[in-house]
Parts: sequence; structure tokens; C-alpha cells
Amino acid sequence: MSLPTSTHPRPNVRRGAAAALTGLVLLAASACGSSDSAADAGDATGEIAIENCGVETTYDGPAERIVATSNSANIGTLLRVGALDDIAAMSLSPGNDAILNDLYDVDVTDVPRLKSPISLESIVGAEPDLLIGSYSGLFAGSSGVTRDVAAQNDIPTYVISDSCRQDPEDESSKLGTMGPWDAVRADIENYGSLTGHQDEAKAALAEFDERLAALEKAPKGDEPVKILLFDSGTTDVYTSGHNGPPQGIIDAAGGENVFAGEDTTWFRASWESVASLEPDVVVVMDYRSDNPNEVDEKIATIKSNPALKGSTAVREDRVIVLPLVLFTSGYPNIEAAEQLRSGLEDLGLLPETDITGTLDLS
Repeated sequence: MSLPTSTHPRPNVRRGAAAALTGLVLLAASACGSSDSAADAGDATGEIAIENCGVETTYDGPAERIVATSNSANIGTLLRVGALDDIAAMSLSPGNDAILNDLYDVDVTDVPRLKSPISLESIVGAEPDLLIGSYSGLFAGSSGVTRDVAAQNDIPTYVISDSCRQDPEDESSKLGTMGPWDAVRADIENYGSLTGHQDEAKAALAEFDERLAALEKAPKGDEPVKILLFDSGTTDVYTSGHNGPPQGIIDAAGGENVFAGEDTTWFRASWESVASLEPDVVVVMDYRSDNPNEVDEKIATIKSNPALKGSTAVREDRVIVLPLVLFTSGYPNIEAAEQLRSGLEDLGLLPETDITGTLDLS
């Protein structure tokens, strides 16, 4: 796969599910223009055209050496569409291997890992024909790696759909141009095309929509369950707003994101603002890092902070711990929603159902 070309910029506006899917995966028409389907045309020319962050981008053919960065759950999307053998390197803490292995019946143990901070040298050394990243992660450029830098090294790029800039011309623009579930759908379909696994992607989408529909039909509580997503932080709280993956996860699980009013994805909030929103439950992200005390330290931070001591969540000890790998944008988000739903039921905050998720996280 050689460097892609981008054409036809489109307005960055929030779309509904139908609009978000329209034109996402179009395999390029043959030179003579005679083809019964987009897929046939793609096979004939080898070219693949997709819409990514409002821009139609053409790639020369299916990727075979992908470097996947920034959002560990997005690696789950690649695994779900059957692209394990196409991953040349990825950024994923080994502590999360078992989760993805169990979810997708794979073994990622031997996939090379990128050290943090990710350097341009490590990316180039992996000889990728596709680099996947986000504007909230790798492509923010903190380590010197941007899409322009990748292009200068003849490396095609793809931006994870949940991190698209609202103003593509402004590097400081807020992130998020579509709903979190639409972003997951976009990446499922796009990855299917980018790796030549369209059939697997189609099956993944069908399963995804079926599981999401079951969650949305599940009975809700009499009062909204206000949920604070606690990723990390001591002097402030790193959490997620309306455009981030946790918004879709919390909604589907039957809860209410206390920061749903924030028009962004991941951001930092003051402890005082958190306290004013009076969360009923705190969902703590488990990085599965090398620090064995990580989760205990986060819970201690929450319970000892003066701003939260009087909250219902702390008074009633309503803390749910779930792996971060399920909460960054990607196919594992549906598992996160099922696990959160089950956790809220266990706390007696939602009517009991048979929704449990696939993983045993006890």
C-alpha cells in the first residue's frame, strides 16, 4: 500500500447513523468504469477508497503491515474483522493481552509492541503500509509524529473515527464529529475494506448492532444513574465528554454520563466541577499496567478527595472497576456496555436482566 491521496473535503458536522455509514467504504471503480459492484471494482484495480474524518481517501490496496497506536480498543476492531496477521506492531500493554485473546479467540502475545513515547524511528522500523492513530494520541504530535511527518516517510495513515477534528484546519479544534457508536461502526467497516476482510466486517457489524439493540431495549431505572468515568488524575480528573466512547457505553448501559454536556472526547475536569454533578457511581479505568497498586491508588484518590466525600458514589461505596482497553473507541466498547450494565444491576440500580458480557472479570 503506497501513500494515499485525499480529495473532496466535506463539512465536519455531526451525523446520524445512516449518514455516518453512507459512503464510508467504496472500493474504487475500474478504469473502464464497468463493474457490477464496488467490491468487484476494488478487486479489479486494487484501489480502496474510504471516507475518513470527512475526507475521501484512496489507498493502493489492502494493508498487510499495520502499525496500530493510540487507542488500544481500536486494536480490538482489527482483531474482530480478522486482521491479526496484518498487525506489524501495536501499542498495547501486555496486561491487556488476555482480555483481547478471550474476546476474539486470538493470541496477540507475539505481536511486537511500540514503546512509549512512540517514536518515528520505531514506526518506520516496523515498515508499515498503514499507520493508525488518533488526534488525541499519536497524531497530536507530542512525540513528533504527525500525519504530515508520516506522509514525508511514505507511510499512509488512518485517523480513528472518534478523534476527528470538528475543524480540520484547526489543530486545537475540539474532537468528535459523530456519535460514539457511529464512530465504531465507521472503523469496523473501514478496517474491513482496508484489510480486505469485508465479509468479516459485515458479520461484525451485524453482531454489534444485535448486542447494542438488546442493551437499548433493556429496562431502565426510575431515576437516571449519574456516572462519573474516572480514567486517572490527582490534581484534576481525566474523564470523557459527549463525543467520547464512554458516552455511548454509559448510555447503552442505562446510565447518564455526568459530563454529557461537554462537547469533546477525553478532557480534564476540576474536582469541584465533578462534585457539583453529584455522581451516583464512579467507573474506574483499570489500565492493566505494570503497577499492581494502580486500581487501589485510584480508588483511594476518589474516596479521599474532599470534593467527592459527600457524594452518593463515595458514601454508598459505588465504584465499578473495568479495563480501559474496553473503553477507548473500538469494537470492545459493546463488551464494556454489557459489563457496565451488569455492574449497575449488581448495585441494585437497574432492573436485572440476562446481560452479562462475554468476559469473566471477577
